[in-house]
Amino acid sequence: MRNSTHTVSRLFVDADLSRNVVDIGDREAHYLGHVLRLKRGDRIVVFNGRGDERLAAITSLARRRPELSIVADLEPLAEPRLDLVLIQALVKSEAMDAIVQKAAELGVRKLVAVKTDFSVIKLNDERAARRVAHWNKVAQSACEQSGRHRPPEIGVAGSLAKGLDGLAQRGVRIVCQPGSKSPIAGLDREARSVSVLVGPEGGFSAADLATIDAAGFSHVALGPRVLRADTAAIAACTLAQSVWGDFA
Repeated sequence: MRNSTHTVSRLFVDADLSRNVVDIGDREAHYLGHVLRLKRGDRIVVFNGRGDERLAAITSLARRRPELSIVADLEPLAEPRLDLVLIQALVKSEAMDAIVQKAAELGVRKLVAVKTDFSVIKLNDERAARRVAHWNKVAQSACEQSGRHRPPEIGVAGSLAKGLDGLAQRGVRIVCQPGSKSPIAGLDREARSVSVLVGPEGGFSAADLATIDAAGFSHVALGPRVLRADTAAIAACTLAQSVWGDFA
């Protein structure tokens, strides 16, 4: 069923929602009680990104055992019909957070962060794991706000070549490149899988572009102006959803 719950706050929980009672963590309890200012008896929508979405009532926000009780089943918002992948060159932390947040809101199914020649951010395995964990929380929060059920899959590839090698061998591949004369709208309008590649603050090197071209990417323009990396990522995903996805 789909209730009129558009004014009810949503909460991502990494939990089984098949039972009548759902235990939540202290972090979630703090968010409900101190950020949203909710109390016992208030209702909230909970979802787990696995297809389960429920209307729940707050039973307790006590530190030792915060829990919710399930009130009704809900039908999750359908995922976008477009299989949209964003390959984003690593950029500074605040810009990367904004990209992850907006990518989740815009229906990106998978986000792969890659290192390019002009990337100023360097991540070893330990730092990469911490950043992915942080980005997952950013994406989950974006889904809570936007009504989306399933956060995007997020990962880090050690190099541009590795990130491109992991793409599905189908659909449209586009790289946002200032100076290109080809608009997105001129590509195959029947595609159901689109991979979007966005560079870092300093753009792509000649070696990067050779790797990109070898992977079969079409160069496209996002208008006459040079956009910041985070603006370009958001603009490209928006255009992709408009041309191929559910913005029509």
